[in-house]
Amino acid sequence: MSPMQKNRVLNDNFRKTAKGGVISISMGIHMLGRAEVENIMKRLGGGEGERSCDVASEHDGGEITVSNRRIYWEINCYNKAMDDMSPDSTDPDQTTRYMTLLLDSEY
Repeated sequence: MSPMQKNRVLNDNFRKTAKGGVISISMGIHMLGRAEVENIMKRLGGGEGERSCDVASEHDGGEITVSNRRIYWEINCYNKAMDDMSPDSTDPDQTTRYMTLLLDSEY
């Protein structure tokens, strides 16, 4: 499996389970309320979300529309200390995935 394919699998698994990383939501997403945040996460975990920002085909960014709101999401791979990028994003022992969610109006 190529590094791109490994990252794609790891990113998809992170979106589905939220394990192996951190999820950060913007104030706008937070203000939608718990039920809507759970709905957004369920839709992302189910594989929904246009990957318009997925230049490297690693499933690390895109957008999704939920309740007529466009939401952007992005996954970055940091080292375990989270003070620099991961030296090897395909190695979970060296990587913490960090997903950011925000409303398009907050971009």
